[in-house]
Parts: sequence; structure tokens; C-alpha cells
Amino acid sequence: MNFIDDTVNWCKGEIFEGKMSLLFGIVMLILSFVYFKWGSTPGARAMFLPLLVIAILTISAGIYLVNTNQKRIPRYESQFKENPQQFLESEKMRTEDFIRWYPITQKIFFGIMIAGMLCLILSHSSIIRAIGIALMLLVLYVFVLDHFSEERAIFYYSKIIEHSLN
Repeated sequence: MNFIDDTVNWCKGEIFEGKMSLLFGIVMLILSFVYFKWGSTPGARAMFLPLLVIAILTISAGIYLVNTNQKRIPRYESQFKENPQQFLESEKMRTEDFIRWYPITQKIFFGIMIAGMLCLILSHSSIIRAIGIALMLLVLYVFVLDHFSEERAIFYYSKIIEHSLN
């Protein structure tokens, strides 16, 4: 298998992740309007805005992932054709840079999860509790997305190393 095929597969994985982000965002958007329309308690009505914010964030992330990676594929293919070894080296450096960020983002989002729990547990305000629930929901989404993104990045990096040795 040619290395560019591994790169294209990595981009396709990012596109799939973007589509899942879009789907999650659309579900959150629908849920926010369901809570707004049919929520009969202050807590249910308070969920509208936090879920709307999550929807906007995840839809934006999904659009970014899909668009960016669709544009990357032809650019990567032309860079690979021009100089395969230089492309391999640049991908190795790029991949090493973002693999380093996974533990950092996990710790940051773990802190956000704790903040969300504290909002839910310590407050009696409907809006603060709704924000806490929304934060926990967002963090759960990020943890799932990041898990598969990290797995794909490590697999891609192993392919880079494999091709570097050849």
C-alpha cells in the first residue's frame, strides 16, 4: 500500500468524525427546541440555551472537520507526488505535534467535567444546573470523539514510522 493511501484514510476518518459531530450537533439543536417548546418546569426550560450552545459548537466543529479534510486530500496527494520523502517527514512532525495534545485536552476536559458536576450538585439555580448538565454532555461527547481521534492518530503515526523504515 502506498503511504498516500494511509493519509487519505486518515483524512476520511476525520471527515467521518466531522459528520458524527454534525449529527450530534443536530440532535442537540432538536433537543434544545424540544425543551424550549415542551419543557414545563424551570429546569427543563433552562436547558434550551445550554443545549443550543452545544449544538452550535459541535455543528461548527463538524463543518470545520469535513471541509478542512476534504480540501486536504487533493493537497496532500499533490504534495506526495512532488516529494514523497518530504511529505512523509512533514506528516511525521505534524502527527507528533497533535498526538502530544491528547493527554492535555483530556485533563482540561476532565476539569470541565468536574466543574459541570459541581454546577449540578452545588447549585439550586435551574440555569446553573442546566449549564452543568450541558457541560457534562459536551465533555462526554469530546471524550468519545477524542478517543477515536487519538486511536486513529496513533495508527496513522505507526504507518508513518512503517513507511519511514522502508
